[in-house]
Amino acid sequence: MDYESLRNAWASNANNPGAAASAYVIAEAQATLANRRAHLRRLLMFAGVVLTIPLALMGLDIVAGQADVIDPNREWALIPFALLPFVALILIASRAAPRAAPAGALLDTFRALQADNAAARLRIVIIGACMMLFSPVMFIVLNQLVGVGKMAPHEMQSAAFVLGGGLALGAAWMGVKYLTQLAPERRHLDALIAQYETV
Repeated sequence: MDYESLRNAWASNANNPGAAASAYVIAEAQATLANRRAHLRRLLMFAGVVLTIPLALMGLDIVAGQADVIDPNREWALIPFALLPFVALILIASRAAPRAAPAGALLDTFRALQADNAAARLRIVIIGACMMLFSPVMFIVLNQLVGVGKMAPHEMQSAAFVLGGGLALGAAWMGVKYLTQLAPERRHLDALIAQYETV
């Protein structure tokens, strides 16, 4: 979203933007929100498929009674390990999905963008909380796999390095996005709405 255009539209004609400027900003906001909703929908569908495949393979392994079948008593941490990402996915889909922009006044458009920003920040909070829970569970899983003889100690170290590094990179990326994109966006929108409401 071009926040310079938002400021220009609002600043035009002494905080009383013309119909053309308002229509432009509203149309751009609706397009932005529609693109964000479609992008999130694709990501959620992709994540759902990616998460379902290993879970289905685990289920088949148990049902088929393979030689390396999962022992729930000794490998119980695999259950929260597999389900935690699903919890995050469900929370994001139900509580942190962007909403459609109303085809109304400029203030309604600003508020829709503000709500979208809040949803994006909530997604980061949900994923961050899941990652914090995921880290100790991952450590337990790796130790249990070593304990049942499915993984050698040196393999555990390599897996911990790769998985831990992935979590650290993900956390760093979310932090950068929050600080460089979402936080400034929130400040711009809060200022615009405050100016609009004081007129």
